[in-house]
Amino acid sequence: MTDLALTSSLNENRARRNAIILAFCFALGGITTFCVMSLAANVAYGIAENKGNATLPITAFLLASMLTSVPASMLMQRIGRKSGFRVGIIMGTLGCLLAAYSIYISSFWLLCASTFLIGIMASFQAFYRFAAADTASDKFKSVAVSWVMFGGVLAPIVAPTIISYSKNLLEPYFIAGTFLVAAAVTLVAFILVGLIDIPNEAAKARKNTGRPLLEIIKQPLFAISVGAAMASYGLMTFVMTATPLAILGCGQGYEIDDVTFIIQWHAIAMYGPAFFTGKIIQRIGAQTVIMLGLVMLAGCAVVAAMGVELSHFWVALVLLGLGWNFGFVGATAMVTKYYRAEEKFKAQAFNDFMVFGTLAVGSFASGKIYNEWGWDGVTVIIYPIIAFALLLVMASFYFKDKTTTV
Repeated sequence: MTDLALTSSLNENRARRNAIILAFCFALGGITTFCVMSLAANVAYGIAENKGNATLPITAFLLASMLTSVPASMLMQRIGRKSGFRVGIIMGTLGCLLAAYSIYISSFWLLCASTFLIGIMASFQAFYRFAAADTASDKFKSVAVSWVMFGGVLAPIVAPTIISYSKNLLEPYFIAGTFLVAAAVTLVAFILVGLIDIPNEAAKARKNTGRPLLEIIKQPLFAISVGAAMASYGLMTFVMTATPLAILGCGQGYEIDDVTFIIQWHAIAMYGPAFFTGKIIQRIGAQTVIMLGLVMLAGCAVVAAMGVELSHFWVALVLLGLGWNFGFVGATAMVTKYYRAEEKFKAQAFNDFMVFGTLAVGSFASGKIYNEWGWDGVTVIIYPIIAFALLLVMASFYFKDKTTTV
């Protein structure tokens, strides 16, 4: 084996190892995120004076992710990926502890503050997929991203069990014990992050940051991939945020265990296909995969409008998860082609700022729309957004012939 071949093999092994470790880190953080997404709105509904603000803790979570995305990327540019990830994990642990305390004293605004801190952690976690791509070859990038995302499938498998055994741990303070357990689980990721092998390119990055951000954004395919990520993730969050309220408020006598069951399968659908999504992208292209995802999201709206049986919620939320996976993983793989290595921090920061900004708006609007127009009002809004996103992605085939990757 030549020196070049040996180096290539070592780099490939390092990229695979990094992707696997980051997948486990993503899974551990995902347990906390699962708890927030499946429980926070219902906890808030019980203690908030204005029931229309029940989804505000989730909005705070997403708003923090949006506001932190650029500072998180810039911080990692200065101190490296490992140290940056650990900062995020510490913030998430503090958020879990604060959530437990907010339930203990029945403080709605403190609950919002706790989910804000957990949202900061989520912002750092969002860069796990990019960190995996950083050390991967061009051929392996989409696979590395999908491996990390596949790690998220462990969260919905483990989290419901944690919720089931811990929800009454601190009776009569329902769910408070769950967030204490989530804090302990989150800290395990602090240890695992130390095992990743990613060079600290901070000094080099400060010397050469490539093209101005505006020049990167003006690339049609870069903009389209960011837009596809915003649509896929935004619609998923918009519908998923209202789902717990719809299940418990539809008058069928459903309970919190029914909510966790539906959200569990939704999350499995979100992350389970990621094990092979990267391979599908390699075979048929990111744009085609994104469009398949958007069609599945539209299918979610169709099923959700059919009724309020658990089977309707289950099928709709599975389609919502599958649509998110194809749309978001496809968009992430696509966006990595249109910035250079030295531009990654600002390009990734812009991408996640736009995505999490959409999520924050979507989650807040979800609670308001559900409170005013119910579950039907939530599902109807999906169609025009899907139509616009499909047109956007279809336009990318035109630009593809006129654009070369960087």
